Amino acid sequence: MKKTLIVTLALALGLTTVCAASPLKNYDAGKVALDLGLTVPTNNNYEGASVGSKKTAPYAGITVGLGGKTAVNYKWNQYKNSGSTKVEAQQLNLMYKVLPVLDVYAGYVNSDVKLHGDSRSRNSGQVGVQGRVELPFLCTLWGRAGVGNKLTSYEIGLSRTLVSNVELNLSYYDNKFKNSAPGSIDAKTKGVNMGVTVKF
Repeated sequence: MKKTLIVTLALALGLTTVCAASPLKNYDAGKVALDLGLTVPTNNNYEGASVGSKKTAPYAGITVGLGGKTAVNYKWNQYKNSGSTKVEAQQLNLMYKVLPVLDVYAGYVNSDVKLHGDSRSRNSGQVGVQGRVELPFLCTLWGRAGVGNKLTSYEIGLSRTLVSNVELNLSYYDNKFKNSAPGSIDAKTKGVNMGVTVKF
């Protein structure tokens, strides 16, 4: 099912130019990428806990170039079920461009998990990598993967320019927030991000 969804979405990209937010290419001081969109979950799992139906939720992020091959990145995500059950995650990362198409990052993640009226907040450090491959006249393929003491995550996506500084977005994500839900259980989220990136 997952592979079929990804292939279908990829074909749709080729026909309609809908795609995913590629990482900021240039970390010169003052360069900015702003991401806004919706998370469409395919699975929100709380280690066996019974939860309601999955719901679409917003996400946002910003990357700001600092110069010297470095940038700072902030991301905010919600992964919601019906009722009050949801995961809200914020992260702040320092990015470093190792190669023109490859970055490494280190940062901090805060997760706030609400489950059946109870909530738990956890903090985690993380390190990760992100890279991209440009397919001329088609799109940009990109991906990132991170690991921390309370988090593992990856995201793969496609990106295509709509106008000179605007891209339409599509990506698949998979996150595990370890021991982060009430009762010290794991929260896992999987699904699709769709949105827009504006680059300055």
